Amino acid sequence: MEETDSRAPKRRRRRRRRNNSDSSGPESNGGQQRGMRRDLSGPTVNLPATGQASNRRMALHPNRGRPASSTSRRRRFSRADLEQLGHYLGDLPEQYVANLYNGLGGQPDRVPTRDRMILLTAKALGQKGRVGSLVKSLHQRDRQALAILVQCGGLAHHSELCAELTLSLGGTDKEWTRVLGTLGQKGILAATEEKDGHFFYLIPHPVMGPLIDAMHEDLRLPTFEHEEMRVLNQRPFSPPLDFSMTTLATYIGQHPPRLTQRQEIFKVHKDEMDTFFAQLWEPDSELFSFHIEFLMTNGMVELRGDSLHLNRAAIEEWLQLDPEDQRDLVFHNLNRRLPSAEWVIWAIYDMAGAWVAERPLQALYRRWRRGEEWRERYRKGQWATPKTARREGYSFAPLTDAGVLELGQWGQEKFYRLSSRALHLVEPPENEGFTQFYLTPSFEIMAPAGMSPILFFRIGELAELTAADRANTYKITEVSIEQALERGWRREDIFEFLRENSQIGLPENVEETLRGWCGQRGDVEFHDLTMLSIHRSQIRRLETNRAIKPFLLHRFVPGLYAVDRARMEEIKITLSEGGFSVSPQVRAYPDDPSGVDTRKRLLDLVSDARAGRDDTLTRAHAADTDPSLVALIPGTKATPSRKGRRKKGGLPTRRSPREIQDVVATAIKESSKLDMVYVTRSMEQKRLTVTPERIATNAQGQQVLVASDAKSGGRLSYQIVQIERMDAVG
Repeated sequence: MEETDSRAPKRRRRRRRRNNSDSSGPESNGGQQRGMRRDLSGPTVNLPATGQASNRRMALHPNRGRPASSTSRRRRFSRADLEQLGHYLGDLPEQYVANLYNGLGGQPDRVPTRDRMILLTAKALGQKGRVGSLVKSLHQRDRQALAILVQCGGLAHHSELCAELTLSLGGTDKEWTRVLGTLGQKGILAATEEKDGHFFYLIPHPVMGPLIDAMHEDLRLPTFEHEEMRVLNQRPFSPPLDFSMTTLATYIGQHPPRLTQRQEIFKVHKDEMDTFFAQLWEPDSELFSFHIEFLMTNGMVELRGDSLHLNRAAIEEWLQLDPEDQRDLVFHNLNRRLPSAEWVIWAIYDMAGAWVAERPLQALYRRWRRGEEWRERYRKGQWATPKTARREGYSFAPLTDAGVLELGQWGQEKFYRLSSRALHLVEPPENEGFTQFYLTPSFEIMAPAGMSPILFFRIGELAELTAADRANTYKITEVSIEQALERGWRREDIFEFLRENSQIGLPENVEETLRGWCGQRGDVEFHDLTMLSIHRSQIRRLETNRAIKPFLLHRFVPGLYAVDRARMEEIKITLSEGGFSVSPQVRAYPDDPSGVDTRKRLLDLVSDARAGRDDTLTRAHAADTDPSLVALIPGTKATPSRKGRRKKGGLPTRRSPREIQDVVATAIKESSKLDMVYVTRSMEQKRLTVTPERIATNAQGQQVLVASDAKSGGRLSYQIVQIERMDAVG
């Protein structure tokens, strides 16, 4: 019973186009497009970015409040789906199943047997229009209440939900209690058991997906357009975040600013930076603070002594990440400024560029936050209403200040839409039309904002950044070339990079001067290292292993070889006799030992951000609406349960991926077994008892538990993010 996404076909087409361009190889022209992992002749040939990220499944969870796909796109249930749904319905209260059967169009005068009723109800949930017909038959107030409950996540405290409905739609608690009872009689709504007069309304998991499809229009945010809309924070130049991040990182690498004892940039350096980046942000702008915070949080800029310095290993790793991994890191930082910031961005994005009024957006955001609070209290068993002040309004200033949202005003009302910076982040174009810079005979480089960020970074290693605008300006100097050579650039690498990526090639006078500046740096250099080799059939598997990748410091290309360090002098003499100019210096790997730890920290942050791609809330809702936890709404007439009905025992403790790793480590140490609930890709919950062996990383870069099944004895791997509950047993 998976939920679908209205943009899935479009995203699949985009992925196919990207995969087709990838398959053409690094020599194709498509290698310069955005999002392609092409190393642009840097001093170090890094491995591809950390593994292949799993495709983001933008399935609509009700907490997102995003419009769902139409029911015509829902696939028909297979026999396995019907069997799974039949087992779920069979464990529900019989009266609830009867209510749902009647609500979906069952014939009350011809009551079938219990097994037949379950089968017919399961088939009805899988048919395209049955749930839609049920929703259309509801009174408008009933449908509005149901839509708000869906936006809250499908689970809500009984009295606090009535208060939310009263706040949003008016009316009284008594009226809304009656409305919710009506929904229960139609089988759409159920409840948990009652404790001290408190209970939670809930929508059973198999009903949630079809409901979202059927309530597409009810879940949409209202939009607004007017020619007199006044944009309050619009700037003439709003470049992509990867462009401004890379430009700022290059500036810090060339002009490290000093910090005061209060960890603030000295005023003289801050004024210089504000003047330099005047086209990108205002002085003392929160947008600048967001850039600095992002670079420092992810280890790309770090404090050394009393100055900020660029960590080249981390920035190169970030620039070569999959675009979705880059986006997840940005969302991760935005969520620190405003919880659920990513949800807000996607909700506004789905309005196709139209303005969204502030009040409906605040109401939706409030329901998200309350839905999370209700779910957390439900899991902790805190059913009574706490005596705390509740927020009715929320501010989206953190997102407007970070340049993600544009703020509009018409009359006294405020409206929001995504800025061009945010649109580029959500759906980056595959090719913006700029793949090369312009190198002039006066040693200046003009680099337009549409190029790949890795190109900007490489240019910044060869030339001094002199201006940041729609086209960054760089100046090649003798000092900048000297510094590039010290960082590992070879003379021929510099010439090749400029020839391939300049629109007019490499001017003669520039090449002649550069050869003089480079001097006799040598055609050959030695690398002090221990080499690891692997069969070509296993290369991809090795390179996509995130646990191994931090230890792989250099990947060889044709023309780069390992030699016996014991015969260095002998090889030097032989090369000199052959007419080669041998570099007098021996390079050591890594150049900076801290680079290994920095890359590892960045990869850990990527892993944490990537975990947000999984639809954990859908799995959480499936667990919270387990059949053993579902009851009739108080006051609804129930029939006695049949004898022999299967009861489920107590479930293990719900745990986060981090907690699961700790439980596994303890169980391995104490030679204990694990009792866990594992959710398969088809959303089927399996109760397993396993003997753990270790936690490993699979070829897709995901952490898995390697364990032996206690019943079958088979040795399998289980993805950590799909383990929902776990306890150690004796």
